[in-house]
Amino acid sequence: MKKLVAGGLALSLLFAFGTSEVDAKQKFVDKNKNGISDKWEKKYKLKGKKLAKLDADKDGLSNFVEYKLNLNPKKKDTNKNGKPDGLEDSDKDGLTNIAEVGMGLKPYKKYSKNSRIADGNLKDENGVKFSEKVSELEISIESGKNEFEFEYEVKDGKEKIKVKQKGFNLDKEAISKLVVDLEKAVSDRLTEDQILEMVQTRFALTGAFEIEVELEYANGDEFEFEKEVDLDDDQDSEDDEQDED
Repeated sequence: MKKLVAGGLALSLLFAFGTSEVDAKQKFVDKNKNGISDKWEKKYKLKGKKLAKLDADKDGLSNFVEYKLNLNPKKKDTNKNGKPDGLEDSDKDGLTNIAEVGMGLKPYKKYSKNSRIADGNLKDENGVKFSEKVSELEISIESGKNEFEFEYEVKDGKEKIKVKQKGFNLDKEAISKLVVDLEKAVSDRLTEDQILEMVQTRFALTGAFEIEVELEYANGDEFEFEKEVDLDDDQDSEDDEQDED
């Protein structure tokens, strides 16, 4: 009799767990087959055929990514900590969410490509860790009537460079080389002066100029500064020191 009761109880539990699993699967309804639960779309009033790819709050993350990260697609800073959702590191792999999207990785998975190596510790062909890579770089330079401005970013795993210049003759290759310089030096606790020196050297800048720099690394480190530089004055100072000697 005891065996019969125990068997019946086990069978009941089996059916109970089986039913709960079926119910769990049934709860996820995705009529438009975009990978997002219809219930979640309704909660945030998201509509449209391409809503999964849209970025409703302009934080650099698509609605699909925000859904996977359990973020609010209508708020740029879901947890109200002063940092946009795109600059958070949700999966704790050493990369910001937006940097992972740009690299073609998954910000909701710590190990997107290698089950043993966190995404931030992966290395590129130059031996640079993904966490030390430049995700965005904007530099504008004015020297008299001459102007130079460029925007660099990593999007869909590829470098994207936009250049506007007048009086300068700088190519995209020089920009890519500057990015490599910045990536190799990031572990040395970069300063603004060091960044400025790299720009001067790579672009062979001379004379007086004004420069604005906005630099963002994949690990979230940022630099932003404006400076007026006169290399002629620096040279005159060096000459005066030599004369005194």
